[in-house]
Parts: sequence; C-alpha cells; structure tokens
Amino acid sequence: MKEKSIIIISSIRAGQKAHRFLAELGIHSGEKVKVVKNDSGPVILEVKGTRVAIGRGLAGKIEVN
Repeated sequence: MKEKSIIIISSIRAGQKAHRFLAELGIHSGEKVKVVKNDSGPVILEVKGTRVAIGRGLAGKIEVN
C-alpha cells in the first residue's frame, strides 16, 4: 500500500478478536481508507476522518482492492 493512496478493504483474514478490534476502529470490509504512513513502524490509516495506527502484523491480515 502506497502512502497517500485511498484503498477499499475487500476482506480481513483474522481471528474474531482481531476482527472485532479492527471493527471498533472503523476498519471493515467495504470501507474506504487512506494510507497516511506505511514506511517503518506501525501503519497509519485515516478512517472516516480519524487517524488510527495498527501494527504491521495486523495490517498484513487486511486484504485490499
């Protein structure tokens, strides 16, 4: 995922706990999000005008179009 690109989440390949955590952040299938930072450290996404940081392991479970 390139920085400053807008992506659409197609699915999340994670367990129930991680899936619920992402849903609480507003990250779920069909949602449009903007990639703010994706270099070293956590991935920072902008979801509905709010920036959220998630770890690389969890970010790797998110499939995008």
